[in-house]
Amino acid sequence: MDEEKNLQQSPELQTSGQFEQLSNADAMSGIFTAPGETFETIANTPKKNYWILPVLVAVVIGLISTFLFMQDAELTSKTMEKQKEKMREKFQESVQQGKMTQEDSDKALESMNPSGMMFKVFGFGGAIVGPFIILLLLSVFYLIALKIMKGQFDFTNILNVVGLAMLIGSIGSLIAVVISVLKGNMVTIGPSLLFSEESVGQKIYTLLTKIDLFSIWFYAVIAIGLSKVGRVSIAKSSAIVFGLWIVYILVSSFVF
Repeated sequence: MDEEKNLQQSPELQTSGQFEQLSNADAMSGIFTAPGETFETIANTPKKNYWILPVLVAVVIGLISTFLFMQDAELTSKTMEKQKEKMREKFQESVQQGKMTQEDSDKALESMNPSGMMFKVFGFGGAIVGPFIILLLLSVFYLIALKIMKGQFDFTNILNVVGLAMLIGSIGSLIAVVISVLKGNMVTIGPSLLFSEESVGQKIYTLLTKIDLFSIWFYAVIAIGLSKVGRVSIAKSSAIVFGLWIVYILVSSFVF
């Protein structure tokens, strides 16, 4: 009787015999072909670090994207000039308020020079460490969210969900860079392709650049994954995942 009761209380024990552990290649391809089944299998088989290889692939793709971007001098110059203008205004406010010196402001702006070594260091360095930072931050956010929802999960599987989904985001970034090089202007694959910054204004255009198809796909896969590994409803996981994303794009578009 006790054994039967334990099986009823533990879905993982009840279903683990029905699943065969995936190889890394199967898990990575499954993200694109059948994410629900892939994460269901991951949740019901012995713990394995599926996240490592896709994050390393994301690093490689990020380095390729950065290289392509930096090879186009006109595109990098145009993009960084817009960024420098924004930062120049913020730095000037800080200088006037005594929070930084004019010399520090000049050095910071100089590091954004596309032809400078610091720009390349930050660019390629960001491509290397960026995926790991994103992996950790998102995983911690979702860990807290699943705890609040009283989900049954292992942190390794949250890492697996985010890490595997990052394949989608990195491929989207590479495609966006290729299109940007062809168009001569930084774009994302979404509504920003239909508008210019001049036609809708800087803040609205910034918002549109963050709503791209690959981001929606990325977060949809994460929502599916968290639902499977955390044993919560897809409605709850989607509300958390897309809710946090919407807050992020609104704050980053209109506040900063």
